[in-house]
Amino acid sequence: MPEDKKAIFLSYASQDLEPARRICDALQAAGLEVWFDQSELRGGDAWDAAIRRQVRDCTLFMALISANTNARSEGYFRREWNLAVQRMLDMADDRPFLLPVLIDDTPEPAARVPDRFRERQWTRLPQGVVPAEFAERVARLLGGQPALPVATPVPAQPTAPAAGAARGEDGFRVAVLPFKCAGANADLTALAEGLSEEIVTGLSRFSHLRVISRSSTSRYAGQAIDVRTVGMDIGARYVMEGSLRQAGAQLRVAVQLVDAATGAHLWAETYERPFRSEDLFALQDDLVPRIVSTVADMHGVLPRSMSDAVRNKAADQLTPYEALLHSFGYNERWTTEALAEARTCLERAVQQDPRNGDCWAMLSLMYSNEFGHWDIRDPASFEKALRAARTAVLSAPLHSLPHYALAQALFFRREFPAARTAAERAVSLNPLDAATAAFMGLLIAYSGDWPRGCELAERGLKLNPNLPGMYNYTAWHDAYGRKDYRRALDLALKLNTPDNFYQHAVLAMCYAQLGEMDAAHKSLQEMLALKPDYGKVARQLHGKWIQPELVEQLMDGLRKAGLEIAATDDASAAR
Repeated sequence: MPEDKKAIFLSYASQDLEPARRICDALQAAGLEVWFDQSELRGGDAWDAAIRRQVRDCTLFMALISANTNARSEGYFRREWNLAVQRMLDMADDRPFLLPVLIDDTPEPAARVPDRFRERQWTRLPQGVVPAEFAERVARLLGGQPALPVATPVPAQPTAPAAGAARGEDGFRVAVLPFKCAGANADLTALAEGLSEEIVTGLSRFSHLRVISRSSTSRYAGQAIDVRTVGMDIGARYVMEGSLRQAGAQLRVAVQLVDAATGAHLWAETYERPFRSEDLFALQDDLVPRIVSTVADMHGVLPRSMSDAVRNKAADQLTPYEALLHSFGYNERWTTEALAEARTCLERAVQQDPRNGDCWAMLSLMYSNEFGHWDIRDPASFEKALRAARTAVLSAPLHSLPHYALAQALFFRREFPAARTAAERAVSLNPLDAATAAFMGLLIAYSGDWPRGCELAERGLKLNPNLPGMYNYTAWHDAYGRKDYRRALDLALKLNTPDNFYQHAVLAMCYAQLGEMDAAHKSLQEMLALKPDYGKVARQLHGKWIQPELVEQLMDGLRKAGLEIAATDDASAAR
């Protein structure tokens, strides 16, 4: 080829001919020369020599990466890739030459490519669809000019939820960009790096998240980047970014989570802390758990967004991972209809993937909830919950969620020592999970160890202040049991579950015990409007959760509020 002619060598697996042809056509339409021979290269020494010559003489080497290249351990495209890497040995590190391009949903960290590929910026062009901005970027590189940031390529689906659902598990990957800091303060820089690294580690503790490695995002350090572009480049649906600013002895850390498919901000928070060099590790230990738990636990920003993305997808169209995400929606909607939907999806998921420990765990929780939270008297659910939980633990013994499920199943069987052991194991496997700490604390307290249970529940509420108000029930029952009715009332007012009959019931108890009868009667009427038969089943419902002595103390409050309570025998008969 003449030296003044600049060209792009397009390397692809034969199974990717169609997307490769689309890319070639789009670049050629932009006036660029592409070496893309789909008919003349037949093999043999002459053919091999021609390929080597073209890789040696091309200005840019574009490698198309896909599930097809991943599936092939051998192929001529791999020789082309290695030839390109060998040529890079004689190049300056900052010279543009290699352009890795993902043409399907293959996650960048899972791609089977030479290590040098990971040193370059990747682009994702689903099915070979090329936006004008990408062609412009390639043209600038061919001309020896700095590349402009690549605009987000055309997505494979028209809407973000549909795209996420279509990509399945890989459509929900999470990336944490290097945190930014202004100035040349080495301590501030070290803190920024430490926060980024530990947040990645913390998020990775949550088995329902797919977190992109820090090595794949480190190249964005110090760059002004577009989050949507980054998401497309590295295959991340969700991108977290943050910044650190110092004013004297004060530090401000701003963190935000963005849906890279739409550019929408899902969550943002600012943390103000005193700043001293000797407190760097203490700052990390304070901030990282709060950030991670707020976005990642089962009530967090990420599970809510992921669940919403697959909510309208038919049960028989969900992958096992999507069924898991779908089930988190029950925690927000809290209805028998949501429970039935989640159970159906999870039952199908464990048939598809019998070794999926998290799906088994969530299925166990649905069975347990039928007994613990609703008047669903299916005797089989009791046994199904335990079997599913034990299967979950066997399948994923190092995940926190299976032990969480086992703790609840054992609790309802009144096997309290075993339940507490499982609960402690769930907490120890993921100490950054606020929801797990809070609910395991509830189970431990209700099973008889009130100091430890209250400690854990309080820790969970501090880690994630956005947890639902129901997690205050542990502290409420503790205060009520100690006859500290004023504190119990203060806690009851924080429950913030006006559609749940139990909030009005506990308010009625507190007001009655404090002698505030008008407020007690009002709360009682609000409760009966939501659950007219409460007087008949109150002792039974509370007895599922707490010890008999405290149950009777609760019944005393209800009687004082004016509710007629069924006798013990009547309540037993109601079962």
